[in-house]
Amino acid sequence: MPKIVDKAAKRQEILEAAIAVFVEKGYHSAKMADIAVAAGMGKGTLYEYFPTKESLPKEIFNLFLAGVDDQLEKLRQTDHEPIEVIVAGIQLSFEGVDEFAVITPLCFELLGDKTLSESLGLREYFEGWIEQLNNFFITALVTGQQGGKINPDVDVKALARMLVSTIDGMALHYCMFPMEADFFQRQSQELEAMLRQRLSC
Repeated sequence: MPKIVDKAAKRQEILEAAIAVFVEKGYHSAKMADIAVAAGMGKGTLYEYFPTKESLPKEIFNLFLAGVDDQLEKLRQTDHEPIEVIVAGIQLSFEGVDEFAVITPLCFELLGDKTLSESLGLREYFEGWIEQLNNFFITALVTGQQGGKINPDVDVKALARMLVSTIDGMALHYCMFPMEADFFQRQSQELEAMLRQRLSC
């Protein structure tokens, strides 16, 4: 009987191996052969899943962000109070930050090279993700204002973008510089407290 291969699990193994290799050697120095060895497979098998090294980065970042996208969509469809939806969205955006810290150097290497970033489609990918998060906050803010639950004086577009920038900055700071998880949590709580005060009618 032929062996049944779990292709999704195999892709996950390859991506985890690629992360380890990219972190150790850097994207430019890493070779597909290195990734195959790290994944415990032949190059031929690796190429069946990922035909080029260039096909890996976007899939790696998708490991961390796709789950957040799905949860944000579920959160958007709940009947919770708009302010609670916004706060939950902030908390959700910070989930997995410890894991993302591992690939932060890879982010800088790839995004710092404008030509490479554009050829890999990463700039467009991250811009799309940021815009999706921005629209999540805009939707919640508009819903709250229309329902009389959020201060009508709030500039929806400005605040939504400020939240995205703040989340991005806090997460990046946490990934780049040593910081106790408890202290990061306290920062998040301060952000939520300020936000509640600003949004309350």
